[in-house]
Amino acid sequence: MTIRLLALVLTVLLTAATGAAAPAQPQSGGAAVVALGGDPETLNLGITTGYAVGAVAASIYSGLVWIDARGDFQPDLATAWTVSPDQLTYTFTLRQNVKWHDGRPFGAADVKYTMDEITGKHHGRFRTAYANFESVSVRSPTQVVIRLRRPYAPLLRLLTVFDSPILARHLYEGQDPTRSPRNNEPVGTGPFKFREWARGDRVVLERNPDYWNPVYLDRLIFRIIPNAALRVTALEVGEVDQVMDFYLPKTDVDRLRRNPAIRIRLGQPIPSMGFLFINTRRAPLDNVKVRQALAMAINRVQIVTQAMGNLARPARGPFGDGFRWAFSPEADYNRLYPLSVERANALLDEAGVLRGAGGERPVRLRLVYDSARAPLVAAAAIIRDNLRAVGITVELQPMDRAVMIERVYTRADYEITLQTFTSGGDPAIGYHRIYASAPPGTPFVNATGYSNAEVDRLLQQAAEVADQTARSRLYAEVGKILARDVPTLVLFDEIGVDAARTSLRGVWTGAEARDRWDAVWIQK
Repeated sequence: MTIRLLALVLTVLLTAATGAAAPAQPQSGGAAVVALGGDPETLNLGITTGYAVGAVAASIYSGLVWIDARGDFQPDLATAWTVSPDQLTYTFTLRQNVKWHDGRPFGAADVKYTMDEITGKHHGRFRTAYANFESVSVRSPTQVVIRLRRPYAPLLRLLTVFDSPILARHLYEGQDPTRSPRNNEPVGTGPFKFREWARGDRVVLERNPDYWNPVYLDRLIFRIIPNAALRVTALEVGEVDQVMDFYLPKTDVDRLRRNPAIRIRLGQPIPSMGFLFINTRRAPLDNVKVRQALAMAINRVQIVTQAMGNLARPARGPFGDGFRWAFSPEADYNRLYPLSVERANALLDEAGVLRGAGGERPVRLRLVYDSARAPLVAAAAIIRDNLRAVGITVELQPMDRAVMIERVYTRADYEITLQTFTSGGDPAIGYHRIYASAPPGTPFVNATGYSNAEVDRLLQQAAEVADQTARSRLYAEVGKILARDVPTLVLFDEIGVDAARTSLRGVWTGAEARDRWDAVWIQK
């Protein structure tokens, strides 16, 4: 038997064994339905890092680049770019003949305006990088130059649609971008145009016929399904085509993996973590010993096992373990905060938070979380029971995501809250905003009120240095401080699980499950 014939036989046998078919050609037409747990708080991706906002608006807007499933940069609105040897000047050549969805031409002036007036001021992740900008200048309608005051190592990673969406200057100029009516009827340059938003039910996008790349779907529909069990049922019966990790109950994954009509992507291309944020502005949580006691009392392994269905790893430090080079044994939770009710009680006593006659301590913590996130609902119940064992009363306060964001980030009206954050591919992009000093009011930025000048200095240096060994030393130093102060308790490192109907093809082309819906098509 020849090698070629043997290969053919093996291919046939493998196909028969796995049920795999030869790659089919993309087909145009139809609508894909994606489940969300709640309404987006806005459709302006330039002013928030909200997950639901990104899920919808990433297909409406565009960034300068996008990142594929291998982690490589690909051209989007920018077709080419160069970086100066000193890492201070980035020059981007823009795609020609791009139109906004209203027919107006896109150009470099839109890039400059967006960065200077919208994302640089209001976007929780981009504004951290923008603090390093010297200028954004227009060299020509198809060329824009970013000059930095000091290097910012992960800048290119921050120029995707999720962190630097480009908005239309002609629609936003002269307005407050946080209050513009365009936030509810967005106009972008992306593969899909906004069609309608029926709050509490759906957001509908339709194909952009002028997009620079082929777009196969006629429509992209986001269905609002607050109940986690109903989201999974809708996927199983074919009423929705995809449930992304953020909205997928982890305890249902084993059943879904056995369903031949459903495809699972297991793994987290971009490190992400689950946090317990502690409002350090409120007594007795302003006492570091009380925060350390919480770290001793909360069972991270139980949360991973029962709430996450073992699709996570118990967290070991302030930056997790997704970036191994940023992990420091000196900040290891397993060493500093092993589960110990006895030691937690001792710390609470030392802090003067003493038990009363009935055994309870004079501490009542409101635990705020997104009611649509099944893993967080389960984790909240575990935390309540864990803290009851040390005499602390926890009041569970599940709420709609938009209400939760306002309570936590705008009003700081909580004691503890459950949140999950993506790193954006670099600790400086996703995690610095959690720990660095910042005034209140920006969604997903420093909810705890924690402020430490040495932490700020080390984080700034870590963002500037390109050499990974040097960055590792800086993160080791800042990690020790954060692990000691515990403004947040990292609960777990996520192992992402996305689920889609097998008829939905071309999914997960990008590192982000929410990205590149222009490549998606339905096999009929």
